Amino acid sequence: MRYTSLVLPVLFAIALLLLLQHFLGSLAWAGLLAVITWPLHQRLQARGLPRLASASLLLAVLVIGFFGPSLLLVKALSNELVGLQRLLAELNEVGLPAPEWLGRLPVVAERAIAWWNTHLAVPGGLNALIQTTLGDVAPKLGGAARFWGSAILANALYLFLTLLTLFVLYLHGPAVVRYVDGAGSRVLPDHYGKLRNILPLSVRGTALGLCSVALLEGVVLGVAYYIAGAPAPALLGVLTGYLALIPGGAPLSFTMVSLLLLGQGNPGAALGLFTWGAVELFMVDKFIRPKLIGHRVNLPFLAVLFGLLGGVSTLGVIGLFVGPFMMAVLFGWLRAGEGQAARASA
Repeated sequence: MRYTSLVLPVLFAIALLLLLQHFLGSLAWAGLLAVITWPLHQRLQARGLPRLASASLLLAVLVIGFFGPSLLLVKALSNELVGLQRLLAELNEVGLPAPEWLGRLPVVAERAIAWWNTHLAVPGGLNALIQTTLGDVAPKLGGAARFWGSAILANALYLFLTLLTLFVLYLHGPAVVRYVDGAGSRVLPDHYGKLRNILPLSVRGTALGLCSVALLEGVVLGVAYYIAGAPAPALLGVLTGYLALIPGGAPLSFTMVSLLLLGQGNPGAALGLFTWGAVELFMVDKFIRPKLIGHRVNLPFLAVLFGLLGGVSTLGVIGLFVGPFMMAVLFGWLRAGEGQAARASA
């Protein structure tokens, strides 16, 4: 009889998921950010700040924290683009001689130098090469611009909905928690209490691990950029730290800086930076991050590692939170069974 009474709620839940399928990501991110920052929200209110003011302050901090580095990058790139345009104009007038390291390349050195002398070393060659390249890819640029334009608009809408939902959760969080607790207790009376305890610990542990590792990678790789002689190592270190919050961000960052050093004629520094970045990334991703994330929910190293890898490969960035949470639920269930078996044997 109990299972029969669940049929209608389950069907309604499936229909609701289908209705909101395009906005589940926004709702999930808003919920995760609310869970992560809720202790700070309560602390601000305990110090006398009204709920509306606390919600507005936290939302402003999150927006500035996420978009601040983007503004710094745009400003830095705008300054660099002016200098790059001037440099390209000068090189196009006199030609760009082949760098010395090109002749030291194995196997392809002779062909590479011949191509360089034909296309880049002659006056006007750089401009002709750019025009030829743009002519080849111009038919594809229109479709790519339309695709990326629609993708940017859609993601801007999702981001706005995430921030709006988060603001509402800050304002009406206790009421939302009461509704969720009531529904959870009715649907899963035997398990909801344990799930409710595990979720905030798992989510906050994951957030702590991600932010701590991002800060560590930003500092360590920023120092490495300075030693390798990369331009603006402090700015690059800050950007690397923010990129390290997403999967693949840190390796993309130090790989691009390594290519920049290689283009400046410093192959030794480029190889050293790339090697150090790969070793440091392996150590952080395989040992430090799982240890930090699994500490709060008492998860073993391999459980956190496979939870992170499985979550990211299946659900993307949000899987970084879902994977460890599911592993925490699994081990909570296993430990409860172990305790029951021990009491039964006694």
